[in-house]
Amino acid sequence: MMVLIAAPTAFISCEEEEDPVEVTDDCLAELEGLSNILVEKSNTFSANPTSSNCNALRTAALNLMNHATSCGYGYLYEEQTDFWLSYDCSDFD
Repeated sequence: MMVLIAAPTAFISCEEEEDPVEVTDDCLAELEGLSNILVEKSNTFSANPTSSNCNALRTAALNLMNHATSCGYGYLYEEQTDFWLSYDCSDFD
């Protein structure tokens, strides 16, 4: 009787498991490169807060977040993505 109850439970629990996103060294290296670009754009914007530099910083941030999503780390950037998507660089004209 216990075998009949346990067997369907084992199959159901196996079905619910999802394959994790495989993170490769290439993916991590690309994220590091995009992070470096973001720091560079942030430093440039801090030194010279113009609309153009703001847009470059915004684009760099969104590129990093989009790539992080494709690598399986998008959940770490949800709030930041919302911030940069709504950020208005026209204040620096």
